[in-house]
Amino acid sequence: RALLEAQLRVEKKRITTTSPEKEDEDESALSSFDSLLISRRTINDFETELPDGWEASLENAIRTASYAPNHKRTEPWRFHLLGPKSIRKVCELNAEMVTEKSGKEKGEKKLKRWLNIPGWLVVTCNGDSDMEKPNSLAREDYAACCCAVQNLSLSLHSEGLGTKWTTGDVNFDTRFANAVGLSDNEYVVGTIWFGKAARVPPAPIKKLSMDDIFIKHD
Repeated sequence: RALLEAQLRVEKKRITTTSPEKEDEDESALSSFDSLLISRRTINDFETELPDGWEASLENAIRTASYAPNHKRTEPWRFHLLGPKSIRKVCELNAEMVTEKSGKEKGEKKLKRWLNIPGWLVVTCNGDSDMEKPNSLAREDYAACCCAVQNLSLSLHSEGLGTKWTTGDVNFDTRFANAVGLSDNEYVVGTIWFGKAARVPPAPIKKLSMDDIFIKHD
């Protein structure tokens, strides 16, 4: 929590103007909620052990995730918390794939790194995965699951837990579903690594300005 509060202070200082006459105005305009959103980072380096109380934080985050926008109210999201056996199966499968593509040394290095990731949550979408039609239920359900992942990540961030939403090749290999134990009517949206951040990366520099992304029409 202390780390999060410090990070929020840094973000607020970075985002607000340095102009003295506008500083107070901008500070108040940036709400604590906006600061929370802006300060979330993709975490690549985690401490090897999950902190005390992580189970309650995760359950709360999943509950929060389930309030994501969902047009047809299908509630398509499913959250699979992996235990040690499932984690090892996934790590070994990924290492095998890396070895086949890039050689034994890189496969072993990847296996060692992945086995040190403390928390693993596989997010799936329950239902049809054919999103060819732009207004299909499948497309809406996938979008709802993506919103749920963002809710989940922000909730965990508010509790001082970092996340990384991974969508590497292993997630979509047919052997992954067997390793995790997914049902036939689920497909993977991504695997969320979570835990206490060992290092928080700096804020990314935005490539586009507000004028680039916010287009006003007559």
